[in-house]
Amino acid sequence: MNPADPATTVVICAYTERRWDDVVAALASVRAQTVPAGEVILVIDHNPGLEERAAAEFGDVLVVPNAGRRGLSGARNTAIELAKGEVIVFLDDDAVPEQDWLEQLLAGYRDPRVLAVGGAARPVWPDGRRAPLLPARGAGTGELDWVVGCTYTGQPVTETPVRNLMGCNMSFRREAFQLAGLFTEDLGRVGRTPLGCEETELCIRLRQASPGSVILFRPSSVVRHRVTPDRLTWGYLRRRGWGEGLSKALVSRSVGADAALATERDYLRRVIPAAVLRELSRLLRGQRTGLAGLLAVFVVVGATALGYARGKLSGRRLQIRVSTPKLVHGPIHVATVDIHNMPARLQVPARTVGHYRAAQVLVRDGARTLDVVLLPVRRGVVRLDLIGIGTPAPAPAPEFERPLVSVVIPTANRKAQAVTSVRAALAAGYPHLEILVVDNFPPGPNGDDWLREEVEKLGARYLVETRKGVSVARNTGARESSGELIAFIDENISVEPGWFDAVAEEFAADHEVGCVTAMVLPASLETDAEVLFERLKGYSHTVRRQRLDRETVREDPLYPLSMARYGPGSCTTWRRETFESLGGFDPLLGAGTPAVAGEDLDLFVRLARARGTVVYTPHAVARHTHRADWLELREQMRGYGVGLAAMLLLSVLRRPIGVFSVVRRIPRGMARLASRTPELPLSDRAARSRLRQLRRDERYGMLSGPLALGRAWKRHRFDARSGSR
Repeated sequence: MNPADPATTVVICAYTERRWDDVVAALASVRAQTVPAGEVILVIDHNPGLEERAAAEFGDVLVVPNAGRRGLSGARNTAIELAKGEVIVFLDDDAVPEQDWLEQLLAGYRDPRVLAVGGAARPVWPDGRRAPLLPARGAGTGELDWVVGCTYTGQPVTETPVRNLMGCNMSFRREAFQLAGLFTEDLGRVGRTPLGCEETELCIRLRQASPGSVILFRPSSVVRHRVTPDRLTWGYLRRRGWGEGLSKALVSRSVGADAALATERDYLRRVIPAAVLRELSRLLRGQRTGLAGLLAVFVVVGATALGYARGKLSGRRLQIRVSTPKLVHGPIHVATVDIHNMPARLQVPARTVGHYRAAQVLVRDGARTLDVVLLPVRRGVVRLDLIGIGTPAPAPAPEFERPLVSVVIPTANRKAQAVTSVRAALAAGYPHLEILVVDNFPPGPNGDDWLREEVEKLGARYLVETRKGVSVARNTGARESSGELIAFIDENISVEPGWFDAVAEEFAADHEVGCVTAMVLPASLETDAEVLFERLKGYSHTVRRQRLDRETVREDPLYPLSMARYGPGSCTTWRRETFESLGGFDPLLGAGTPAVAGEDLDLFVRLARARGTVVYTPHAVARHTHRADWLELREQMRGYGVGLAAMLLLSVLRRPIGVFSVVRRIPRGMARLASRTPELPLSDRAARSRLRQLRRDERYGMLSGPLALGRAWKRHRFDARSGSR
């Protein structure tokens, strides 16, 4: 396994118990891969009996029901919303991959431009021999093998970019669904109805959303696709061709005829005439297979053309879904469970039965984070058995020397929250802590008497910084501290027990690490504003530990816009020598300045340019109090836009040659920004209006970023001349 390979989720969708043996074989082959999958999700398409049987049989697999419309697309979308992997891989329930299948797929992602990788599908015929009904040059692929879901003549035989992938053997980066949306549920197989093209339509949308991206076909990644006898009949050929034509007509309405039919036109001009001439030659030589082959070509092509014509006349259009969870509005219960004493079901508080629609559950194994899952709440109960995680033996706590950690907590308008944050830090159980609370909005030069008393009563230090700005306050706290490590924790964040141990462990294990970021989860998801913020800007981006350096991040096509991958700057720990070598936070950026935000991204950019290293650890968990008020959320979104634009401009001013890198990546960055909009029912006009307003606020903030940076610079110059502290 290559350490650079991304974490994967393998998805298999099933709908009938008639394929039980196929599902068992598919799962067994996934377990036997040379590169193990991070998780496996089996989605059952509206078949409670099959779901119950699968959940009882496959203890190491997450078995879930299709939460969408009946059909393959709805099942796949359900898995996408649950998957935790950076790459989501789709395997048909009647396909068995080769042992290096997953390894070959993941090798394609070493090029950062690649957003999707697919492989070949070789047929497994009912009697072990190719069916005479489907023409072929010899024992290899045939021109009509797509009818039975397999690689066909005309597809590439070497690794090459393609328009779309085959549904039985394909994979996508998670980013692809953020850019293009999910599979449209108006397409795709429903039961035994032979419709399709949902993967074609999605791949075309992806290329339109991200023109510089690559969809890669790797024939070295192979699955064996079982062909049942019922697919080798004249009736099935007619139905399959008709369904393909109907689907292509819908796709052409959605993405345009040129994009939808480019590959098909080449297939009809080049591949089909060659097949007709070959089968006609066989017929003239007296071979009976020639007649069957000719008839099959005419039946399939003719039925496809008729289906396309019928679809074009229907006037029907596709509904495209975006790629975020459905449970956006309404409160979400927040919970933490440990697998060593986890019940099968979690009862929400009695007073709120019927109040919550979903639960966000942090799954821990003692001091280690295993997963964060979003589960439905039905009748006041959360089924924790849906999580599908076994019970491994607890890992022994590593032994290392625990250095002094200085905790800097800046505060302005939420001083009671700052006291709560101090208490949480003290309760985290770390033996060597120094806590400094920096009052950045004191009522007078001597500070706030109440806050001073509360802080000193807890054994922490109280500092006053009259110059406005969270960056100045953090720098003041760092300058007055004495620890080898400096943890910056915002006033609205409370760390959980074990937080400092998990962070200090990373520094002790790797002396090249200059900064450690943590997983930050919401403290509450009770209001629409809190839930929307978590969907749009939530900090819990992955449960996988990541080691990020300049070269890793520069591979991202959005660098330096991708620095948010490092984690939230509101809950970070720095090695003192690294922080001081960078000069600390820039006082022109951050809350309390006209630029409002962007100070954490700016420091990460400077660290990357200095070839520094950041480790993100999901095992250090903190809770963030989101803004519960709608108007406050709007102001926060505007501030994010102001800070992002100001940070980018300041980065270019420091290093003018970087302007070319920023400008080149802005279109794709804006596409990603626009795509991260939660899904809402079409009838919920008020909710859609709120989302559009939030996006407008963020964009308008970006427009005012340069002017805000200019005002921040003037204020900083004034403070420097006046010598204020």
